[in-house]
Amino acid sequence: MIRQNFSTKLVNNLMRYATNNYLHLEPANLDKLPPPLPHKVKNKSYLLYIHVPFCMTLCTYCSFNRFLFQEDKAKKYFESLRQEMLKVKELGYDFSSIYVGGGTTSIMPDELCKTLDLAKSLFGIQEVSCESDPNHLQKETLESFKGRIDRLSVGVQTFDDGILRKIGRYEKFGSGEETIKKLEGAIGILPILNVDLIFNFPNQTQEMLARDLEIIKKLKPNQLTTYPLMSSPSVKSILKRSIGLVNLDNEAKLYEQILDTLKEDFTPLSSWAFSHKGSEIFDEYVVDNDEYVGIGSGSFSFLNGTLYVNTFSLKEYSKRISEGKMGVVRQRKYSKKSQLQYRLMVELFGGKVSAKQFREKYNSNLEWDLFKELLFLKLTKNIYKKGEDYYPTREGKYLFLSMMKEFYIGMDKVREESRAMLKEEDM
Repeated sequence: MIRQNFSTKLVNNLMRYATNNYLHLEPANLDKLPPPLPHKVKNKSYLLYIHVPFCMTLCTYCSFNRFLFQEDKAKKYFESLRQEMLKVKELGYDFSSIYVGGGTTSIMPDELCKTLDLAKSLFGIQEVSCESDPNHLQKETLESFKGRIDRLSVGVQTFDDGILRKIGRYEKFGSGEETIKKLEGAIGILPILNVDLIFNFPNQTQEMLARDLEIIKKLKPNQLTTYPLMSSPSVKSILKRSIGLVNLDNEAKLYEQILDTLKEDFTPLSSWAFSHKGSEIFDEYVVDNDEYVGIGSGSFSFLNGTLYVNTFSLKEYSKRISEGKMGVVRQRKYSKKSQLQYRLMVELFGGKVSAKQFREKYNSNLEWDLFKELLFLKLTKNIYKKGEDYYPTREGKYLFLSMMKEFYIGMDKVREESRAMLKEEDM
């Protein structure tokens, strides 16, 4: 049985300590990101992350950089976004994949299409993943994305009307039944449709989750992503007042229920992502891409061991781009040991860590450089070895899901710190 055991609690505490201490950023006195370094790794590729920070209404539990939609500001923003993209091209980067996040990425479909068209003309793009929501599944909009977006990820969260009302999504996106109808109309238009569900809402029962999962099994989307509810401290206090406290013991129970319910119809892609009958295109850019470039206000880049963060201010972002600069304003350099520990977590979350890949990509002897970490994971029965590779056990899948949750909560804290600096004129 999967449960919140000693190793899970210990590792989560260590993750909280690490994120609290190692995600503090320093000012970056840079006009632009550094250019790509010559790499010895064959077929080295980067991912391009594009951030669209506008929404019609703001969800209380979201920590991402987002602003209330104003058409004039959004149009100007997309123009700046494309200018920053040209700067990235000038630096010498190329990309095989794009991930568009938000905000509401499809809030201005024509501008999004124009931006993706530019990216495809500049870079060797092979696949594009884009976030969306139930309000942007109109057939006309989806048809315009053909040939531009390969994978559309729809943030559904739950089909339970009671939970939807408590988190403010019922009024924004409609009932669970309305969302089901929208998804039915959307499936099949684009190559891949992914549905995002959140589990372990306060007071969510196994029966509630079972209904959500049965709906998914009937809908048969190409992919399903099941996130545990995660929130930074300030968001957690908002959720506590609106829907109650999160029960971590219930989280482990519900996660086991997800694995058992989906095993016949879906193939695991990571600890929280599943494909239906082998539709395998993956959205976790931190798993498949150890380095990525982010453009747009509030985006993150990770290059050569350094985390870079773009300004969260729309005003400053526009000003920097108009001056021929990029949006980067803060950074943090990490040691090789920290980078290897991070990659170990991420790749086990993704289902496998390869000793050969560690040698080729990171010039590292996995079993020597991370001996203590691997020993702990083996002794606590969270991983097993097959050949040169390590895989998570069933309990390990939950451990690495918990670790990624803590990592994302830490990144949410960075976003909150950045947003806390904003003044009214920055919005």
